[in-house]
Amino acid sequence: MRDLRCPRAFTFVCAGATILAVSSTSAFAQAGALPGQGIAAARIPTAPSSTPRGNDTSGYWQQRADYTIVATLDERFAGIRASGTLHYVNHSPDTLRELWVHQHLNAFRPSSRWSATDEREGRKRFQNLADPDFAFERFTAPPRIGNDVLTPEYPLSPDSSVVRFALPKALLSGDSVNVSFAWEARTSTVARRQGRRGRSYDFSQWFPKVAVYDRSGWHPNALVPAGEFYGEFGTFDVTLVLPNDEVVGATGVPVSGDPGWARVALPGSELPRLAASAYRDVPPGPVVSPGNGYRVVRFYARNVHHFVWSVSPGFRYEGTTWVRAPAQAWRFPIWDTVSVHALYRADALDDCSRANVASSDDQAKYTRSVNDCIATSRTQWEQGKALRFGLQSLRWLEALYGDYPYPQLTMLKRIDGGGTEFPMVVENGSASLDLTLHEVGHIFTYGILANNEWQSAWMDEGLTSYQTALQQGQVRVLLAARLAMAQDSDPAHPRDTALVSLRHSLDSISALDTRLVRDGIAEPIGTRADLFRSFTVYNSMVYDRGQAMYQALHDVLGEEAFQAFLRDYFARWQFRHVDRWAMQGTAERVYKRSLNWFFDQWVSQSGNIDYTLRAPTVTKVGTQWVVRVQLTRSAGSYKHPMPVGVRTSFGWTVVRADALADAQVVEVRVNAAPDAVWLDPFGSTDSPTAKYYRLSLSTR
Repeated sequence: MRDLRCPRAFTFVCAGATILAVSSTSAFAQAGALPGQGIAAARIPTAPSSTPRGNDTSGYWQQRADYTIVATLDERFAGIRASGTLHYVNHSPDTLRELWVHQHLNAFRPSSRWSATDEREGRKRFQNLADPDFAFERFTAPPRIGNDVLTPEYPLSPDSSVVRFALPKALLSGDSVNVSFAWEARTSTVARRQGRRGRSYDFSQWFPKVAVYDRSGWHPNALVPAGEFYGEFGTFDVTLVLPNDEVVGATGVPVSGDPGWARVALPGSELPRLAASAYRDVPPGPVVSPGNGYRVVRFYARNVHHFVWSVSPGFRYEGTTWVRAPAQAWRFPIWDTVSVHALYRADALDDCSRANVASSDDQAKYTRSVNDCIATSRTQWEQGKALRFGLQSLRWLEALYGDYPYPQLTMLKRIDGGGTEFPMVVENGSASLDLTLHEVGHIFTYGILANNEWQSAWMDEGLTSYQTALQQGQVRVLLAARLAMAQDSDPAHPRDTALVSLRHSLDSISALDTRLVRDGIAEPIGTRADLFRSFTVYNSMVYDRGQAMYQALHDVLGEEAFQAFLRDYFARWQFRHVDRWAMQGTAERVYKRSLNWFFDQWVSQSGNIDYTLRAPTVTKVGTQWVVRVQLTRSAGSYKHPMPVGVRTSFGWTVVRADALADAQVVEVRVNAAPDAVWLDPFGSTDSPTAKYYRLSLSTR
């Protein structure tokens, strides 16, 4: 998820000076009544949560959660009335005596942990909403397992976003259970990952979602601004009963009924492939009588851990296909043709007028806001623009990781700004290549490689930010490669003006990161989301410092090994839960040595890369010159295999130092008289101090 209201690398200043006024211990730690939380729980994981011993998949297990749901959109109620069954399989070696479930929509209302966090950090969103404007999700009948009635327990009351059920019978390893739910849910009029305006609804969190149970136990958490989701994989079979004029986009493929796309398709748009070209052996669906003015649309999705849907009578549809030959054999089915859908607002003028009614007294501001809204709602999307962004994203991401393993991708205009990712769906407030790359990238790094975003958001937010910057050429590895090819005598001031601009941009980001560390604002990126000093600091750490971590890892591994790392990580762990140790194990396999030092410092500490280069000597040995120089890591700084470069009339020769040696003599051999030795001459690291170590050499 990317909140684009704060520019990348500058998120920490968006909240103004209040950032330092909040104590690091004042962020809401969850009550001890929740498993794995409270004061006894580690702020940063010190052991694997889902990865078996050996940091590989041998011995791996995960639970399974299959949902069958029927939900009716009742616009008089401004919400849904639903019933469904969770089929839960205990693949763990443990006996379970309880079940934890999320009711995330209850975060977007007064008295929730989310609202309390907003209040504390100076934001006004949900804490003062009155009925019928706030969101909720509530059971309309007691949940049941067969004839046994389950009693909901809300340990965080008055927050009701987490519910516990004592099981009437212990669930043994290998056993399964069917839990029946009946509930109603309503989104809020203030949009945040969900919302409603007029007859448009974004149901991104809307059903009783079972919490993950992995090697470290249950993972329930109250939904708060910092942190997102963690889910169990399964099959979602969702039948929606909708007013006839509503157009719907959702996770999965429509296997029966009419989603409304053909009726509102742009002329010339490809018609979507439906069930016959997607899933085989789809079971019969429920028999539903929709009633006058309603229709039934059934969606089906396999190997997903969430289901999202949005409806609006104002949607317009455009579609195309992504065709490719699968690059290799996978553990799961791969489609040679992927349907790509775009749903945006044909009624943008009317919708944007509603959205900006509060500023209608200021005509100039109102007109400007409405025009900006129309751009993000329609003109940035239409005539194939959004589809092209989707195809570009798939082309890049498949080259980076591997084949996209779903039959469809939907890009959908939501009510909220920014963007949020879900399996098979990205809900975006606007359309651009940058945002599409980021959110579709999350389908790979969150949807398919399912990390615990609440505990380790750096794993997908940082990686997704880095792959987006990599695609755009805005990373240090590419800067260093281009400077190395240019062989400028002064790579700090290259002749290529584009390289000057890129180096200046990256150096500015590094300087900002240095300031965060120097001023005590930076916190370890592995910190649990709700324990960061504030939402603003959380964003800066998991996005920007997370991106810096992957940039450093790319530099450590080198280009070939980094590419192998991403592809092996994706192939080995797709449709599984990943943690730091899954990622580290893959990186170590391609690097062929331990990287514990790297992940320990970047995930569990805060710091910068800071080395000194001193006392160079030059010796003539036969036809070569040998340059020796002392390299010392500053106390408390990050370890890194620092590049040391020697300049001759033929250009630069660069060697790498030993990352594990705090003090060492680096030796560089050249075939011509050297005149300078520099620390990191091509700017491949985020070291803020390397520029101070550009030493002249004398061969006399």
